[in-house]
Amino acid sequence: MVIHYITVNNILIIYVKNNCKTFFRFKFFCYIYSRIELLSNKKHACMNKLKGLILLFSFVTTSLLAQEDYRINKTLIGGITTDIFSQPYKRIFNTYTMGIGFKNPKITLNVLYNIGQIFEYDISDEPFFTAFENQYEIDFYHQPTKTTSYWLNYAYSDCPHFPTHRAMGRVWQNLGSGFLASGGVKYYYFDDNLFTLTSGLEKYIDRFWVEGKTFIYLKEPDTKLAFQLNSRVFWKDINYAQLTLMTGSAQDEPWRTPDILTAHTIRLSVVTFLNEKLQLRANMGYSYEEYSQDLWRSRYSGGVSMTYYMF
Repeated sequence: MVIHYITVNNILIIYVKNNCKTFFRFKFFCYIYSRIELLSNKKHACMNKLKGLILLFSFVTTSLLAQEDYRINKTLIGGITTDIFSQPYKRIFNTYTMGIGFKNPKITLNVLYNIGQIFEYDISDEPFFTAFENQYEIDFYHQPTKTTSYWLNYAYSDCPHFPTHRAMGRVWQNLGSGFLASGGVKYYYFDDNLFTLTSGLEKYIDRFWVEGKTFIYLKEPDTKLAFQLNSRVFWKDINYAQLTLMTGSAQDEPWRTPDILTAHTIRLSVVTFLNEKLQLRANMGYSYEEYSQDLWRSRYSGGVSMTYYMF
């Protein structure tokens, strides 16, 4: 990789040309503009810092994103989710997400920043707002062969309503005749380690897709189970509506309330392109859950996110 720089009208222009033929083919350049004084010592100090960042960026994009004969799309991501219940106390948990992604037909890499916002209610039913909470997330999907793909996700937070560490992974194997098998693991750390194992079997039939999935929640003193059924109908190949039914005690999202005993959930999701560059994802769900022995409550969730494909 060769790093060049020129100065024009007191503007230092730094650009990168990667010798990798894939980047040359794509004419992939990185331009960084920074107004600085043209004193040589300051210029060289700036260059040393930027070289480190550029080298790191080049390594990541070259090793993870540069695939022969594929164009890399950059995406901007933004969204909001909400989670509401009123027993044993009333609480609203909103999460705001923003991030950037890189995508081609075989690889997707998203770097995300999540902001949690908690509203709790006192005895007089007046809401009070707790501090914003931060979570940093990286999401990666790769299809190394025509029959195998995998997904990895990691998030970190030092705030109480997010886990300190959350790590998830899943592998899919195409079995032929429209069948896929999958297996995965989820790890959460609050003040203890929480592990959930997953397995699934999927089937594509023309415009339809169905999946049966099992969650094995390794929770003391006994292992807990949950079962999920997902179904989709596609239109224009890439847009779909999905219905999810779930029952059991190994919840899909235990990092928010890890002590649920049993729950029955229904969720409806839609993923569709509004135009050639803008993709909408929306979902809403309802759960009837046993939050304590023989005590049940209704719980509502929903979310909307937009992905903009820059080029």
